[in-house]
Amino acid sequence: MRYFFAISVLMMASCFTSCRHSVSNVSQEEGQKIDSLIPAFSKNFDVAYYKGYKLVHVYTGDKHSLATTYILHDKDVMIPAKYKANAIEIVTPVTRVACMSTTHIGAMKLLDTRDLIVVVANRSLIYDTVVRAMMDKGMIKDAGKDYQPDYEMIAQSKPDLMFSDGENSGSSQMLAKMKAMGIRIVSSRDYFEQNPLARAEWIKFFAAFVSKEKAADSIFGEVRGQYEKLKEEQSEREVSRTVFCNMPYNGIWYMPCGQNYIAMMIEDAGGDFLWKDDKPVNGLNLTLNFEQVYQRAADADVWLNTGVCKSLNEVAAQDAKFKLFKAFKNGEVYNCTKRISAGGGMDIWETGLFRPDIVLSDLTLITGRAEHKHELYYYEKLK
Repeated sequence: MRYFFAISVLMMASCFTSCRHSVSNVSQEEGQKIDSLIPAFSKNFDVAYYKGYKLVHVYTGDKHSLATTYILHDKDVMIPAKYKANAIEIVTPVTRVACMSTTHIGAMKLLDTRDLIVVVANRSLIYDTVVRAMMDKGMIKDAGKDYQPDYEMIAQSKPDLMFSDGENSGSSQMLAKMKAMGIRIVSSRDYFEQNPLARAEWIKFFAAFVSKEKAADSIFGEVRGQYEKLKEEQSEREVSRTVFCNMPYNGIWYMPCGQNYIAMMIEDAGGDFLWKDDKPVNGLNLTLNFEQVYQRAADADVWLNTGVCKSLNEVAAQDAKFKLFKAFKNGEVYNCTKRISAGGGMDIWETGLFRPDIVLSDLTLITGRAEHKHELYYYEKLK
């Protein structure tokens, strides 16, 4: 049934694409609906397709309320007047895009649309070597920090739209300045998703704006199939290694728990995450000190995600007490630094969010429950 659904979605996406490109010079008041893209996992966006245009809806909190509507239409299509007041209008095809988060760059890479990017933020955190090379050649401009961008640079780049993360670059100040410059902001809420497949499904959201729905559906179909297969394989095995993760930041150890994205990934990989049953007090994290973590994780088998540390010596240099953990003593410390830029940009937070199947494959190796041994992709074992 799962695979039948994936195939059905692929066929539906193909229909959307062919139908949309077959329509031109359409003018109507109400619009004739062709079909809708209803995500299989995410409840925070959907896409409705009409003759000549499409509506992208973004919701807050599992469709509790509508946050934003985007109406995408070809230049020669007159959209219904009822959408003029409340929807953000974007003329397609989109040819110039600003990306204010490295996650957006990851989506553009997977959709093979990096040639549309004209300006980015947070250059030091970008892993994509192609995008950085394009910046070196002046093909892509640097807007500085996402929370305090160079507005003049953005204006000079003349993007058709700006992908924002909905927080820093989606602030009221940013919105006002961009509106004054005639730049449309598209706020993605993918980072609210805690289910790995729900977050990965936002590749379809980005695809809707660059007319790559068929490619997005193919990508997600592969991701879903591989992820569910790996998850099912791990559930059938009995061996389980205990896991904890992260490092203190300014004296506070932020530990994921409950339904947190990282906690779910570890559990799906067959690991026994030591804080999986705790209820969060800070978003979906706990705020702990070293003693609290050590009390529970002193004998844990695996330690994951040690900041930007790429060696055991670097971990110990942060705090000598870290050497007391059994995982450190046994050399079972892993970090997602195998694919990292000189500035500290990690590919796991760029393309990995849309490829949780690859991340899960890494984690099944780390937890010792992988059926077939293979090389780690995003993670590496610290030495």
